[in-house]
Amino acid sequence: MKLSLEEWRRAKGKSQEEMAQCCGVHVNTYRRWETNPGEIRVDKAVAIADFLNIPLDDIFFPSNIT
Repeated sequence: MKLSLEEWRRAKGKSQEEMAQCCGVHVNTYRRWETNPGEIRVDKAVAIADFLNIPLDDIFFPSNIT
């Protein structure tokens, strides 16, 4: 099952403000990423995955195997 960036954030108990801070961006930028993750630069995607302690692939390249 694919989880959205918002679902991952909530599952890990993080706020949008915490996520923005970990990436060094304004909270409005982070909010936009939750609805359009294709806008995230690779370095910021890596920071998100590290902060949430999940593999980058789990957020941005989910498996289609069920």
